[in-house]
Amino acid sequence: MRIGVAGGVLGCALLAGCGHPDSSARQADRASGTAAPEDAASGGPAAPERADVLLAWVDEYCGAAADVVDAASRYPEIDASTPGGTSATSARLLTVMIGGFDTALERLRGLGETGVDGAERVRGSTVEAYGRVREQAVAAKRALDRRGADAVGAVRATLDRVGALDLLGDLDRVPELRAAGDRSDTCGQLTARGDARIAGR
Repeated sequence: MRIGVAGGVLGCALLAGCGHPDSSARQADRASGTAAPEDAASGGPAAPERADVLLAWVDEYCGAAADVVDAASRYPEIDASTPGGTSATSARLLTVMIGGFDTALERLRGLGETGVDGAERVRGSTVEAYGRVREQAVAAKRALDRRGADAVGAVRATLDRVGALDLLGDLDRVPELRAAGDRSDTCGQLTARGDARIAGR
C-alpha cells in the first residue's frame, strides 16, 4: 500500500483486501477457548470477562488504525497536468487524509480503561503520533491555499510522513495487549503483511 504524489496514489489497497490467512484459525481458537491471553500478574489464563474487555479495547484501537488505512485507500489521484489541477486535487487529498485522522483520533480518545499497565501509554503515544501528522496535513493544506501548486512539496512530505507512520504504535510492547491483538481480526488484517505501515511494503 504505497503512496505517491506526482502521479497520484500509486497503489493503495482497501483494508478489506488485505489478506489474513490465519483469521479462521484465530476464530476457531476463540471458539474453543484455547487462545485466551495470559494474565500478566498470575502467568495463567486471563478471566473470560477480562479477556473480552481487552479484546474489545484492542479491536477498537486497531479500528482507529484501519480508519487511517481506509482514508488512504480513498485518496484521489493528483492531477499534475496543470497547476490548478495539481492544487485542487492535492487539497481534496489532504481533506480526505485529515478526515481519516479525525475519525481515528476520536476512536482512540474514546477508549476506556483496561486495567493493564502500559495501555494508557500506548493509547496516548498513538494519539500524539496521529495528531502530529494531522497537524502537518492541515499546515500543508494552508500552504496550498496560499501558494497553490507551488506548495506541492508540502503535500509530498505529508504523504511520506503518513506512509512511514507505524499505525499500531507500541501495542506489541504490552504482552496482554499483544495477546488480545492476536485474537482480533481487525488487528490481524492490519498486520497480515508483517508491518502496520501504509507505505514501505
